[in-house]
Amino acid sequence: MKVDMNLVEVAAQHAEALLAPLGNRWRHVQGVVEKACSVSRILEEKDQCSHMAAAYLHDIGYAPSLKKTRFHPLDDANDVLQAFGNKRLASLVAYHSEAQFEAELRGYSQALHEFRHQHSAVADALTYCDMTTSPTGFNISFEERIADILYR
Repeated sequence: MKVDMNLVEVAAQHAEALLAPLGNRWRHVQGVVEKACSVSRILEEKDQCSHMAAAYLHDIGYAPSLKKTRFHPLDDANDVLQAFGNKRLASLVAYHSEAQFEAELRGYSQALHEFRHQHSAVADALTYCDMTTSPTGFNISFEERIADILYR
């Protein structure tokens, strides 16, 4: 797998700085990244970097310093746009795991629409990695993950 390691390394450092103090959230992200390493091989080479960086950044909105709303995908995207200036990456994290449905329920649809929704293999791969990784970073089924999310 050939990846733009600079973007991935910077994303990893950024995510670790924000999420490592949060314990399980950082373990979840590390589990998503581990799975993304395997899944990235099926993506086109030009998409592998975005996928890996998005895996690191998809939950940074949980960091206390970034919480502006009560909807982390939006906080994720705003930080990624500000920190990286990368609209595609911001879009991937904004809509990770089909966040537009929860955004509608929470009243954040308009704010989320500021980011272009990407319908792509990269977005689907990120959703797969996130939705099959437990809050503590282990592999779980989609059904187990949904049950956990609904419980919380």
